[in-house]
Amino acid sequence: MRPSLNRRLVARLAAGVLAVWLAAAGWMGWRALHEIDEIFDQMLVRTAAAVLATVPAEPASLRGARLPERLIDSDRQAHRPTIVLRDAGGRVLVDSDAFPAMAPDPARPLRTVDYHGRRWRVLERADADGRYTIQVAAPLDERDEMLRRIAAPALFALLGLLLLLPPIVYAGLRGGLSPLRQLSRRLDVADALQVPILTDARVPLELAPFTEAVDRLVERLRHALERERRFTADAAHELRHPLAALRLELDLAARADADPRGHHLDRAQAALERMQRLVGQLLLLARVEQASELDDAGPLDLAELAGDALREASERAAVRQLELSLDSEGDTRLRASAGLLGIALANLLDNALRHAPVRGRIAVRVSGTAAGVRLVVDDSGSGFADPSRLGERFHRPAGSLGEGSGLGLSIVQAITTLHHGHLAFDRAPLGGARVTLDLPRAHAAAPARR
Repeated sequence: MRPSLNRRLVARLAAGVLAVWLAAAGWMGWRALHEIDEIFDQMLVRTAAAVLATVPAEPASLRGARLPERLIDSDRQAHRPTIVLRDAGGRVLVDSDAFPAMAPDPARPLRTVDYHGRRWRVLERADADGRYTIQVAAPLDERDEMLRRIAAPALFALLGLLLLLPPIVYAGLRGGLSPLRQLSRRLDVADALQVPILTDARVPLELAPFTEAVDRLVERLRHALERERRFTADAAHELRHPLAALRLELDLAARADADPRGHHLDRAQAALERMQRLVGQLLLLARVEQASELDDAGPLDLAELAGDALREASERAAVRQLELSLDSEGDTRLRASAGLLGIALANLLDNALRHAPVRGRIAVRVSGTAAGVRLVVDDSGSGFADPSRLGERFHRPAGSLGEGSGLGLSIVQAITTLHHGHLAFDRAPLGGARVTLDLPRAHAAAPARR
């Protein structure tokens, strides 16, 4: 059976109400018994005081006398207390058949005893002059009956309230949870791409954090879907050109003679390589953007990683007579993904190689900072014409050499975000572009994807 919020709330409230009901019923019973005990004991005290006030001054004149009926009478014979009266010498002057005379016990003037299967409450006291000692006893059956008469109606009323409470609570909770059902209906009829904002003036205060969290989640999903749609459209657009060029060159090669055929096949091979590079970069960008944490993070030296990247780029730089330099200072060690940072460095150097002029210069500087490690790549090219668009997919600045895909800086930006770093673009002292990459020394769990 599927869990029910109504049943869960009713069960927990019923358990709490039952515990409170039992505590209240117990307290009421104990309090009623205490009050009735006091009334019962006061009745014995008043009876004893009334008898002692009416006895004669000389005990001898009391022999064979009867106590006035008005002192011990009640509405029923069973409610009359029994009285035993003694003189100062301990002789019994007045006795009772229902309850025998007991031995005096000054240590317990008021006590409870058992006699013939019944429990009796016995009061013993003497008069002011010490001439008489009286014992007044009454069965506790009368007290129990009085307790039942007083407490039973109250307990029955509480029991009826306890039985009526669950359906009342269930109905109240069902009505109180109606905003949840309304939210469910609003989400059920909403379009997948046009989910309405749930948080408004109609949402109760207790549901506001939930609806705000749902709104934030929907907003993140909307951005993710929009990014994926844009990514798919851009990829389809960019792949259309090399595919068309490849098909055209292959058609021309099939129709051409032997000499021009090689030229067309070379151009087809170049288009195929460009498409292969583009597909590889698209897959890499998609993988990095969808990642939520660094699985292969480990200790590395960014200066050494930059040196390896420069050595790999040295052959391309030599063709155009470019000067490459590397400078490092401070502690350049950090914990990061060597594979992803190697890709980022390769893309940054590839971008610099495309923009630097012949016999130009590319300078790489790695330095340790208080917050982490900083990597700066400068070139002597023409710089960035529009820094605000840098990092956009398929954006190729004017003056780029070769047929770049426009995904290099987008990949660098995604890798930097995954490392909780910061990527900045500026004018370099060499006259061209400067790219600054700041990375923390230790990565944390990646934030939620925007």
